Amino acid sequence: MTDTGGTDRAVRKRLIFRLPRSAYLAVLFLLMCSLPLALTDSGGDEGGEIGVTWRLAFFALPVVAAVFIARTATFVDVDGIRVRLAFGSRAMRWDEIRGLSITGRAVYAVCGDGSVRLPCVGVSDLAAVAKVSAGRLPDIPEARRKYAPSRRPRRGVRRS
Repeated sequence: MTDTGGTDRAVRKRLIFRLPRSAYLAVLFLLMCSLPLALTDSGGDEGGEIGVTWRLAFFALPVVAAVFIARTATFVDVDGIRVRLAFGSRAMRWDEIRGLSITGRAVYAVCGDGSVRLPCVGVSDLAAVAKVSAGRLPDIPEARRKYAPSRRPRRGVRRS
């Protein structure tokens, strides 16, 4: 393929949806909670020595959580959608995808053999996904931001 200018570059854009970096605070929390469980004395009379026991397996919880946060992502480009999970991935071309489905706050790509959840993609991200799909998905208007209602009374309305 040749690059024909600015409009083609906009179509070749690639979107990456990931968990926010603040999710690693959960890993820190799990590490702090697993420390006392992993390093407590097993009830022996050795005087509080720390030994290698089965309790060190509690340190696997923060490691698994960190791997989950680092790996979980959805990649959207002109070729299709690739979903990467903690232990595996799946690539779907646009001609395999029948459409997108929304259930609650989750977005699914519907294929011929079932549906695949798109992690880290929200309903507000569908307009960007539709733009990158190069016309394979219908145009979706940008989501409007919703602001909290004002506590000030409306003009002309009296409270008694």
